[in-house]
Amino acid sequence: MSKRIVFVSQSGNVMKSTLAAAMAVEATINDLDCAIADLDIEHRTSLQLSEQRSSLGITPTLKVYGVSSAKQAIDCFNDEALQIIDAPSRATSATTVISKNADLIIQPVPPSKKDMDLAIESFYKLSDAGIDVNKMLFVLTRVGSQVELKNAINYLSQVQINNQKINILTSALWEKVAYRGAINDGYVITETQYATLNGNAKAVIHQILTLLLK
Repeated sequence: MSKRIVFVSQSGNVMKSTLAAAMAVEATINDLDCAIADLDIEHRTSLQLSEQRSSLGITPTLKVYGVSSAKQAIDCFNDEALQIIDAPSRATSATTVISKNADLIIQPVPPSKKDMDLAIESFYKLSDAGIDVNKMLFVLTRVGSQVELKNAINYLSQVQINNQKINILTSALWEKVAYRGAINDGYVITETQYATLNGNAKAVIHQILTLLLK
């Protein structure tokens, strides 16, 4: 049975497409048939990365469908076991539609109060549209230190929607130059030249997959 993940955001530069692509690579490496529907029309980051990897001969290649509407994003898949939708960089009506058709809705969020407040607001709107809070997940990204991570988790832990707390991943993605360098060269954040950084990124992805498949 197929599982569908939607990556959403209320602002840009939160590592949304970065996480989507890395998850697709890790899933493929682990023999899980996977595809991405790239609905981020403004940037097309997932689609461009797929094309870059193919042109450079980087494996595994990414199966990415470039789509232009929520309906296309939902209908484009061919029974892949893991279906990932890379939503627009800022929440739109399409975000609500695809979220209603997801098993897990992931919102990457940097640890600044402004970014966290925007992310909280976004999940409130999805809840108002009738989407189950249990399907929502915060993943902290661009984190600078353990203290910053702890403070951000504490801040997000105070949030309740309909008397329910939102899931927060305990693993996080650190703010590292090596991640940007890997992406510039057509790789994902589990494919840097540093084993420790690769392990950190894999821990985030595997924890997400565990939540999805349990």
